[in-house]
Amino acid sequence: MMTDQNTEINPNAIAQVKVLALLGAVLLVGSNSFVLSPILSEVAGGLSTQTYHVAWAISAFGAATALSALTLAGMIDRMSVGRVLGGAALLLAVAQVSSGLSQHWVWLCLSQALAGVAVGVLLPGSYATVTATAPKGREAARLGVVLTGWALSLVVAVPAAAFITEQFGWRMVYFLMAGLSVLVAGILVMLLSDVRGGMSTRTSPLRAFRLPGVWQLLAVMLVYMTAFYGCFAFFGVGVRTAFDLSAQGSGMFVMAYGVGFGVMGFVLGVISPKITRGYLCLVLIAIATSYATWGLTLQSQISAMAGTAIWGMLNQLGLNAMVVSLNRQASDARGAVMGLNSAVTYSAVFAGPMIMGPIYAGFGFAAVAGFGSVLVMCGVIVSWRRA
Repeated sequence: MMTDQNTEINPNAIAQVKVLALLGAVLLVGSNSFVLSPILSEVAGGLSTQTYHVAWAISAFGAATALSALTLAGMIDRMSVGRVLGGAALLLAVAQVSSGLSQHWVWLCLSQALAGVAVGVLLPGSYATVTATAPKGREAARLGVVLTGWALSLVVAVPAAAFITEQFGWRMVYFLMAGLSVLVAGILVMLLSDVRGGMSTRTSPLRAFRLPGVWQLLAVMLVYMTAFYGCFAFFGVGVRTAFDLSAQGSGMFVMAYGVGFGVMGFVLGVISPKITRGYLCLVLIAIATSYATWGLTLQSQISAMAGTAIWGMLNQLGLNAMVVSLNRQASDARGAVMGLNSAVTYSAVFAGPMIMGPIYAGFGFAAVAGFGSVLVMCGVIVSWRRA
C-alpha cells in the first residue's frame, strides 16, 4: 500500500498541493495527446510531408503508451512515487523537445513514441497515487480534481496550441510544453518523494488482471472508452455537418465538452459520492442515454451545446467511478492495475474510430452515438454481474 509520510505540518494543505501537482501531470498528458490534431496541417507543411504521415505520430504515441503502461507502470508500486512520476515527466520533456526539433515525419513519430513511453508511466501512476493517498471515502473527490487536467488540456492547451502555431510556429508549441513538463517534474519530485509504494516485488500484468473483479472492470472500461473515442472522433464533423459550421464553430462544442467535464470534477471535489456498483451502473446508464438521444440533441445548436456539456459532465462521473472502482480492487498492485487500465484505454483509441468509421460513413453521427449507447449498456451488464 502506498504511504504518505509527510502529514505532521498542515496535512490538509500539503495534501491539496500534492493533488494539484498530480493534476499538473494529467494536464501534461492531455496536452501532448490533443495538441497535434488541430495543428496537423501546419506540422505537415513544416516537415514537407502528407498530413497522414504526421497523423501516424498520434498512432505511435498511442501504441507506445499502451505498451509502456502494460510493462512499466508497476514501478509505482515499488519505488518512490516522486522519482517515478518526476522521471516520467522529465522523459516527456525530452520527447517534446525532440518533437519540436523534428526534421522528418519519422523523427516526429519516434519522438512521440518516446512520449508514449513516459505517459504510460505518468498517467496510471498519477491515478494510482491520488486514490491510494486519499482519506477513506474521499477518493472520488480527490480524483475528480486530478481528472480536471483533461478538461484543462481541452479548454486551454488546444486553443493555445492553435494560437501559438499561428504566431510563432508549431515547433514553439512543443518547446513550451517541454518547459512545462520540466517544471511539473521538479514539483512532483519535491512534493511526492515521501510517498512510496508498499510492494517489494513486481506485480505482473497477468497477476493484476486476475485480481477479483479487475478483469470485469477492465472489460467495462474497454467498451466505455471504445464508445467515447469512437464518438469523439466523429463528433466535430458531426456537428459541422448538422449546423454547417466552420472549424472554429465546431471548436466551441469541444470547449463545451471540456467545460462540462471540468465543472463536474470540481463538483465531485465537494460532494465526494460513495462509489458503489449501483452508482457505477446508474452513471453508465445515464451515459448510454446521452448517446442514444443525440439524434434529438442535434435538432438545434442550443440543445446540441447543452447536450455536449452534459456529455462532458457524465464522462467525468463515469471515468471517476471506473478508476476508483479499479483501485479498490487493486489492493497493493495499484500501479499494475492502472497500467492495465491505460493499456485498455489506449487500445480503445484505435478500436473506437476503426469500428465507428463505417457506421458514420453509412448512417451519420447519430448512428455512431447510438452504437456507442449499445456498447455502454453492455458495460452496464458486465459491471452489474461482476464479483
